[in-house]
Amino acid sequence: MQSLETILQSVGISERAIQVYLRLLDTGPASARQLADNLSIPRPSVYDHLKLLVSNDLVIERQQENKRIFAVGDTNVIQHLLRDKIKSLEDSTATFTRLLPTLQVQAKSIEPKIKFYVGVDGIKSVLRDLLWYENIETYTMWPISDMVHVLGREYLEQLNRKRIRNRISIKGVWPSDKIVSLQKYPFLGTGKGHLRELRVAPPQMTWSMSYWLYADKAAFISSKKEVFGFLVHSQDFAELMKMQFDAIWSLAKPLPKQPPYIDDFLRTV
Repeated sequence: MQSLETILQSVGISERAIQVYLRLLDTGPASARQLADNLSIPRPSVYDHLKLLVSNDLVIERQQENKRIFAVGDTNVIQHLLRDKIKSLEDSTATFTRLLPTLQVQAKSIEPKIKFYVGVDGIKSVLRDLLWYENIETYTMWPISDMVHVLGREYLEQLNRKRIRNRISIKGVWPSDKIVSLQKYPFLGTGKGHLRELRVAPPQMTWSMSYWLYADKAAFISSKKEVFGFLVHSQDFAELMKMQFDAIWSLAKPLPKQPPYIDDFLRTV
């Protein structure tokens, strides 16, 4: 019944009302008192939930021996509710699409926004913002061995799965003294499937803090000693950082050839 519960939630039916609906579906017609006893819910609350279900034609009411009896209605109604919800979302999406250019102009006229986060969970919040985007090219300067230590293998695997699904590509530069094995960490692989192109900075260049440029934002992540992050939302700042990235990219060399390995990661995307 979990899938049905999820569907009912998606069309605006409350959790308690869903419990009432599922009980009627399982046991058949019942009075409000019977439902209250079976579900351990106060009878006045049961009536409120039944009112919601009846108003959506999910439940029907009838009189039987001077009692109000409730039963599940036509289950095809759920499909109609879903179609109405989809239509409403499509209308809202169309309206938002029309408003988006104006909103973007207004947003650019506002002073830069900076959000600061502390701890590993805070760093993950910084990176979560990236995953709202689709079909974009991004640019990273990551001391990757440090980032694996800070964020962990499992998190980075999932981050890269979502990134690839969203078709977010990367041009990245690693310090030469902080390269990791792609055989050990295949989710950091390069090429068309991984949507990643990597280069290695000149030996005299190294760093402990990371940044990730995307859209008009720059996400920064500190070293493993300090563990903090911040997100700068500024077109001018993002363009400045992109100029720096391009300069370092032009000096960087392709990632040194690594031993052959079987890349099973992309099968999990």
